[in-house]
Amino acid sequence: MESLALAVVIIVSPAMYGGPLVLLLSFWRRESISKFRLIFIRVIGGLAFLSGAFLIVENISRGSTIIGLIGVSTSAIAIWRTQ
Repeated sequence: MESLALAVVIIVSPAMYGGPLVLLLSFWRRESISKFRLIFIRVIGGLAFLSGAFLIVENISRGSTIIGLIGVSTSAIAIWRTQ
């Protein structure tokens, strides 16, 4: 049972926490964002987008679909802001 809980945490955490985190990090002006922060936003945002899309496509439950939508929308906005 512990391994199942660990698998759920690994799948849900990037979408639930990664998307809002990179959105907060992308609120700085584009000129003042360092290269490290820009790479961090794009990598974590990409992972949040993929895990959120996985949760949406798999259609496990309504809660996971909502978490997936949060991850996809916030990470897409963050990546779009850093372009």
